[in-house]
Amino acid sequence: MAATRRSALSAAAAILLFSLGCSTDKPSFTEAADANPPSTQNALDVSVSLAPEVRGAESVIAHVTVINRSTSTVDVPESQLPSEDLETQQFVVLRDGERVNYEGPHIKRGPSIGDAIISIAPGAAYSYDIELSRAYDLSRDGRYSVVFESRDSRAQTVLRSARQEVRLYGRAALATSGIADRTLSALTSQITYARCTTTQQTAVRAALAQAETYAINSRSYMAANNLADRYTWWFGAVTTANASRVLANFTAIADAFATKPIKVDCGCKKTYFAYVYANQPYTIYVCKAFWSAPLAGTDSRGGTLVHEMSHFTVVAGTGDFAYGQSAARNLALTNVSQAIANADNHEYFAENTPARQ
Repeated sequence: MAATRRSALSAAAAILLFSLGCSTDKPSFTEAADANPPSTQNALDVSVSLAPEVRGAESVIAHVTVINRSTSTVDVPESQLPSEDLETQQFVVLRDGERVNYEGPHIKRGPSIGDAIISIAPGAAYSYDIELSRAYDLSRDGRYSVVFESRDSRAQTVLRSARQEVRLYGRAALATSGIADRTLSALTSQITYARCTTTQQTAVRAALAQAETYAINSRSYMAANNLADRYTWWFGAVTTANASRVLANFTAIADAFATKPIKVDCGCKKTYFAYVYANQPYTIYVCKAFWSAPLAGTDSRGGTLVHEMSHFTVVAGTGDFAYGQSAARNLALTNVSQAIANADNHEYFAENTPARQ
């Protein structure tokens, strides 16, 4: 992924505090529910600009600017600001009114990993040049509309820009960048590795075995059709349609671990757990937090692989609407349709820690 380039248009410098628990005299960045542009947060204003038209295979660049319009410094988790690395789905992109596919990475971050805090001084502005064509399907001609929209760990909208439009002509098929080696083994049930030491390969094999056990047990629970607290805690009220979808998801996840050519890349140096590209099965990139996680239990190595396997479009096609047990539980209470489609809800159901019946 491209290196992040962030320019401060004010003399005030960004102060990075590497703990969400840091105390500060400055006002905290509050969550906002108002969905009306130009921004959902009174202090910060976010705007997007695009070239009016792009021809041929030229990259589509979104110029995003975040300005602190208030008279006080505002602290913002870095993950809620634009990312030139395209580490998450931060844009709503429509082609002729239809939402286009996001083809960038799906990352398991985990609530225990501190998010860097950016302190934005009064009047300070930060600009980002983000190549949308690296992570969104812009392969067809048409009129596209683009909105920047970042969310917090509970899937609440934090920052939202006004809509901007661009007309694309003569497009070629999108090739998602950032992956050097995408070749998978032709042999089913065979694990291949990239940039993994012998010790890491041993740990990955154990994690894959644990993940398969989790998936099989989850499938068996769902197939028994005796859905109790364990189901409702993570997926909300029981309906036939929703239960059928969750069963189908775990059936597909278990089958993938048992029969598909899985490739694990250990070269990621980021602080989060792991990530995948949903349209590039079955390659899983494991990162720093993966190695320090327990084999089983909450936010474990086995559970992380269930989370990532569920993201693949050919498996369960889950998204990342919320991270962490608290936020996942909240989805089950407030937005069942997102809970049954959220990767962390599948992981926590599979890990079943603490155990529920």
